[in-house]
Amino acid sequence: MLKSLQHLVGSASQFCFRLARGMILGCMVAMSTVIIAQVFGRYALHRSIPWSEELARYLMIWMSLVGASVAFREGSHVAITFLRDRLGGGKRRIVDLLGMAVIGVFLYILMREGLGLAWMFTEQKSPAMGISMVWAHGSIFVAGVFMGIHWLHRLLESFGPSLRPPSSG
Repeated sequence: MLKSLQHLVGSASQFCFRLARGMILGCMVAMSTVIIAQVFGRYALHRSIPWSEELARYLMIWMSLVGASVAFREGSHVAITFLRDRLGGGKRRIVDLLGMAVIGVFLYILMREGLGLAWMFTEQKSPAMGISMVWAHGSIFVAGVFMGIHWLHRLLESFGPSLRPPSSG
């Protein structure tokens, strides 16, 4: 049962990781294109694109937050391991579990508040593009979900063996 749950969560984590990387690439291409078009229009044609800066800002927000989920999956976030590295096996495991619990609480709050924020601004329109602000604020919830799936995968991989019942034999 635990092995199949680990496999399911691992597959979901891999899917979110690939999707996030694709989203980041798409945002980078779109943002670069919009900024180049804006610069060309402003200096060569003496006409600016009124919505380009707003779109570039929202794309940057999505890239940053979804990129944080990629970094979380890869373990690339900054970590202070000075104390943890000096601890023995049992104490280190307790510190790791405590750290995972704190991260889990943070991700729960991030998802809950991100969803609430997106919901609160569904009727508000962005100034230049006139789109619902849910598209800007929704990035918080989406990144939180991606990180939550990666967190669950890491939790099951790291602490899953200790959750198995002892085999009777």
